[in-house]
Amino acid sequence: MCGRYTLYHDEQDLTELFELEAFDWAPRYNIAPTQSVPIVRQGAAGRERVDARWGLVPAWVKEPAEFRPLLFNARSETIAEKPSFRDAARSARCVVPASGFYEWRAEQGGKRPYYLRRRDGAPLAFAGLYAERSRGAPSCSATILTTEPNELVAALHDRMPVVLEADAFARWLDPEVRDVDELADLLRPCASELLEAYPVGREVGNARVDEPHLIRRA
Repeated sequence: MCGRYTLYHDEQDLTELFELEAFDWAPRYNIAPTQSVPIVRQGAAGRERVDARWGLVPAWVKEPAEFRPLLFNARSETIAEKPSFRDAARSARCVVPASGFYEWRAEQGGKRPYYLRRRDGAPLAFAGLYAERSRGAPSCSATILTTEPNELVAALHDRMPVVLEADAFARWLDPEVRDVDELADLLRPCASELLEAYPVGREVGNARVDEPHLIRRA
Protein backbone atom coordinates (compact mmCIF):
# COMPACT_ATOMS: atom_id res chain seq x y z
CA MET A 1 0.00 0.00 0.00
CA CYS A 2 1.07 3.57 -0.53
CA GLY A 3 -1.18 6.15 1.14
CA ARG A 4 1.30 8.96 1.80
CA TYR A 5 4.48 9.97 0.01
CA THR A 6 6.90 12.84 -0.55
CA LEU A 7 8.44 14.69 -3.48
CA TYR A 8 11.14 17.19 -2.62
CA HIS A 9 14.05 16.49 -4.99
CA ASP A 10 15.26 19.49 -6.95
CA GLU A 11 14.23 20.17 -10.52
CA GLN A 12 17.53 19.07 -12.05
CA ASP A 13 17.33 15.62 -10.45
CA LEU A 14 13.77 15.16 -11.73
CA THR A 15 14.28 16.49 -15.25
CA GLU A 16 17.35 14.32 -15.74
CA LEU A 17 15.74 11.14 -14.39
CA PHE A 18 12.51 11.48 -16.34
CA GLU A 19 14.04 13.12 -19.44
CA LEU A 20 11.86 16.22 -19.29
CA GLU A 21 12.59 19.81 -20.25
CA ALA A 22 11.25 21.17 -16.96
CA PHE A 23 9.79 19.98 -13.68
CA ASP A 24 8.49 22.91 -11.67
CA TRP A 25 7.21 21.57 -8.34
CA ALA A 26 7.15 22.93 -4.79
CA PRO A 27 8.64 20.45 -2.26
CA ARG A 28 6.02 18.29 -0.56
CA TYR A 29 6.50 16.12 2.53
CA ASN A 30 3.05 14.66 3.12
CA ILE A 31 1.19 14.05 -0.13
CA ALA A 32 -2.21 12.47 0.53
CA PRO A 33 -4.99 10.96 -1.63
CA THR A 34 -7.27 13.44 -3.49
CA GLN A 35 -4.45 15.99 -3.70
CA SER A 36 -2.88 17.10 -6.98
CA VAL A 37 0.29 15.17 -7.89
CA PRO A 38 2.64 15.23 -10.87
CA ILE A 39 2.78 12.23 -13.18
CA VAL A 40 4.96 11.51 -16.20
CA ARG A 41 3.40 10.00 -19.30
CA GLN A 42 4.22 9.46 -22.94
CA GLY A 43 2.80 12.25 -25.10
CA ALA A 44 2.74 12.73 -28.85
CA ALA A 45 5.99 14.70 -28.75
CA GLY A 46 7.71 12.69 -26.01
CA ARG A 47 7.48 12.42 -22.25
CA GLU A 48 5.44 15.07 -20.51
CA ARG A 49 4.67 16.03 -16.94
CA VAL A 50 0.96 16.41 -16.06
CA ASP A 51 -0.79 17.21 -12.80
CA ALA A 52 -3.42 14.68 -11.74
CA ARG A 53 -5.73 14.05 -8.80
CA TRP A 54 -4.35 11.19 -6.72
CA GLY A 55 -7.25 8.77 -6.77
CA LEU A 56 -8.23 7.34 -10.15
CA VAL A 57 -11.65 8.14 -11.56
CA PRO A 58 -12.10 5.70 -14.49
CA ALA A 59 -12.78 7.34 -17.85
CA TRP A 60 -16.11 5.51 -18.14
CA VAL A 61 -17.55 7.17 -15.02
CA LYS A 62 -20.33 9.49 -16.19
CA GLU A 63 -20.66 11.55 -12.99
CA PRO A 64 -17.19 11.95 -11.41
CA ALA A 65 -18.56 13.96 -8.49
CA GLU A 66 -20.71 11.00 -7.50
CA PHE A 67 -17.92 8.40 -7.80
CA ARG A 68 -17.14 7.36 -4.23
CA PRO A 69 -14.30 4.78 -4.36
CA LEU A 70 -10.94 6.37 -3.59
CA LEU A 71 -8.72 4.43 -5.98
CA PHE A 72 -5.32 5.77 -4.93
CA ASN A 73 -3.73 2.29 -5.13
CA ALA A 74 -4.25 -0.60 -7.54
CA ARG A 75 -3.05 -4.18 -7.06
CA SER A 76 -0.71 -4.77 -9.98
CA GLU A 77 -1.67 -8.46 -10.15
CA THR A 78 -5.26 -7.66 -11.14
CA ILE A 79 -5.15 -4.43 -13.19
CA ALA A 80 -5.79 -6.33 -16.42
CA GLU A 81 -9.03 -7.77 -14.99
CA LYS A 82 -10.60 -5.07 -12.82
CA PRO A 83 -13.06 -2.81 -14.69
CA SER A 84 -11.72 0.27 -12.91
CA PHE A 85 -8.17 -0.28 -14.17
CA ARG A 86 -8.08 -2.51 -17.26
CA ASP A 87 -8.53 0.25 -19.87
CA ALA A 88 -5.85 2.41 -18.28
CA ALA A 89 -3.54 -0.60 -17.96
CA ARG A 90 -3.71 -1.05 -21.73
CA SER A 91 -3.34 2.53 -22.86
CA ALA A 92 -2.80 5.02 -20.02
CA ARG A 93 0.24 4.00 -17.98
CA CYS A 94 2.34 6.59 -16.20
CA VAL A 95 5.22 7.02 -13.77
CA VAL A 96 4.67 8.83 -10.47
CA PRO A 97 7.79 10.67 -9.23
CA ALA A 98 8.50 10.51 -5.50
CA SER A 99 11.28 11.09 -3.00
CA GLY A 100 10.02 8.54 -0.46
CA PHE A 101 6.89 7.06 1.11
CA TYR A 102 5.42 6.29 4.51
CA GLU A 103 4.12 3.04 5.96
CA TRP A 104 2.64 2.37 9.39
CA ARG A 105 3.45 -0.60 11.68
CA ALA A 106 1.42 -1.69 14.67
CA GLU A 107 3.61 -1.37 17.75
CA GLN A 108 3.05 -1.17 21.47
CA GLY A 109 1.37 2.15 22.10
CA GLY A 110 -0.21 2.40 18.65
CA LYS A 111 0.77 2.50 14.99
CA ARG A 112 4.19 3.94 14.26
CA PRO A 113 4.90 5.60 10.88
CA TYR A 114 8.10 4.72 9.05
CA TYR A 115 9.69 6.61 6.19
CA LEU A 116 11.22 4.73 3.26
CA ARG A 117 13.55 6.16 0.62
CA ARG A 118 16.37 5.10 -1.67
CA ARG A 119 19.66 4.48 0.08
CA ASP A 120 21.52 6.31 -2.68
CA GLY A 121 19.44 9.47 -2.24
CA ALA A 122 18.01 9.40 -5.77
CA PRO A 123 14.33 9.99 -6.55
CA LEU A 124 11.89 7.10 -6.69
CA ALA A 125 9.56 6.31 -9.58
CA PHE A 126 6.30 4.44 -8.94
CA ALA A 127 4.39 2.62 -11.67
CA GLY A 128 1.00 4.21 -12.13
CA LEU A 129 -2.13 4.46 -14.26
CA TYR A 130 -4.07 7.55 -15.21
CA ALA A 131 -7.44 8.49 -16.69
CA GLU A 132 -8.45 11.61 -18.60
CA ARG A 133 -11.81 13.15 -19.39
CA SER A 134 -12.84 16.11 -21.50
CA ARG A 135 -15.66 17.15 -19.15
CA GLY A 136 -16.06 17.07 -15.41
CA ALA A 137 -13.48 17.29 -12.65
CA PRO A 138 -10.95 15.90 -12.25
CA SER A 139 -9.73 16.23 -15.84
CA CYS A 140 -6.85 13.86 -15.04
CA SER A 141 -6.57 11.37 -12.17
CA ALA A 142 -4.07 8.68 -11.28
CA THR A 143 -3.35 5.68 -9.09
CA ILE A 144 -0.14 4.05 -7.83
CA LEU A 145 0.37 0.33 -8.41
CA THR A 146 1.28 -1.93 -5.52
CA THR A 147 2.84 -5.37 -5.30
CA GLU A 148 3.83 -7.86 -2.62
CA PRO A 149 6.45 -6.44 -0.23
CA ASN A 150 10.15 -7.11 -0.24
CA GLU A 151 11.77 -8.31 2.98
CA LEU A 152 12.31 -4.79 4.30
CA VAL A 153 8.75 -3.57 3.72
CA ALA A 154 7.20 -6.86 4.87
CA ALA A 155 8.16 -5.95 8.42
CA LEU A 156 5.89 -2.92 8.08
CA HIS A 157 3.09 -3.77 5.66
CA ASP A 158 1.81 -6.53 3.35
CA ARG A 159 1.95 -4.35 0.20
CA MET A 160 4.38 -1.83 -1.29
CA PRO A 161 4.42 0.48 -4.32
CA VAL A 162 5.88 -0.84 -7.56
CA VAL A 163 9.25 0.91 -7.93
CA LEU A 164 10.57 1.27 -11.48
CA GLU A 165 14.19 1.80 -12.44
CA ALA A 166 15.01 4.36 -15.14
CA ASP A 167 15.77 1.68 -17.73
CA ALA A 168 12.18 0.40 -17.38
CA PHE A 169 10.44 3.73 -18.06
CA ALA A 170 10.41 3.36 -21.84
CA ARG A 171 8.78 -0.08 -21.73
CA TRP A 172 6.22 0.89 -19.11
CA LEU A 173 5.19 4.06 -20.96
CA ASP A 174 5.26 2.56 -24.47
CA PRO A 175 1.76 3.08 -25.97
CA GLU A 176 2.38 0.26 -28.44
CA VAL A 177 2.40 -2.28 -25.60
CA ARG A 178 -1.25 -2.98 -24.78
CA ASP A 179 -0.88 -6.42 -23.20
CA VAL A 180 0.02 -5.91 -19.53
CA ASP A 181 1.26 -9.49 -19.32
CA GLU A 182 4.26 -8.36 -21.38
CA LEU A 183 5.17 -6.00 -18.54
CA ALA A 184 4.66 -8.43 -15.66
CA ASP A 185 8.39 -8.60 -14.93
CA LEU A 186 8.33 -4.89 -14.03
CA LEU A 187 5.54 -5.29 -11.47
CA ARG A 188 7.58 -7.01 -8.80
CA PRO A 189 8.97 -5.77 -5.49
CA CYS A 190 12.27 -3.95 -5.73
CA ALA A 191 15.29 -5.31 -3.87
CA SER A 192 15.31 -4.60 -0.14
CA GLU A 193 18.85 -3.25 -0.52
CA LEU A 194 17.55 -0.38 -2.66
CA LEU A 195 15.65 1.17 0.26
CA GLU A 196 16.17 2.25 3.84
CA ALA A 197 13.43 2.62 6.46
CA TYR A 198 13.35 4.44 9.77
CA PRO A 199 10.67 5.63 12.24
CA VAL A 200 9.30 9.16 12.09
CA GLY A 201 6.91 11.20 14.20
CA ARG A 202 3.19 10.49 14.25
CA GLU A 203 2.39 14.00 13.02
CA VAL A 204 2.60 12.67 9.46
CA GLY A 205 -0.82 11.16 10.09
CA ASN A 206 -2.29 14.66 9.79
CA ALA A 207 -2.52 15.46 6.06
CA ARG A 208 -2.71 19.19 6.86
CA VAL A 209 0.88 19.11 8.10
CA ASP A 210 3.36 19.29 5.24
CA GLU A 211 6.79 20.27 6.56
CA PRO A 212 10.38 18.98 6.17
CA HIS A 213 10.55 17.82 9.79
CA LEU A 214 8.09 14.99 8.99
CA ILE A 215 10.87 12.91 7.44
CA ARG A 216 13.24 13.42 10.39
CA ARG A 217 14.20 10.22 12.20
CA ALA A 218 12.23 9.88 15.44
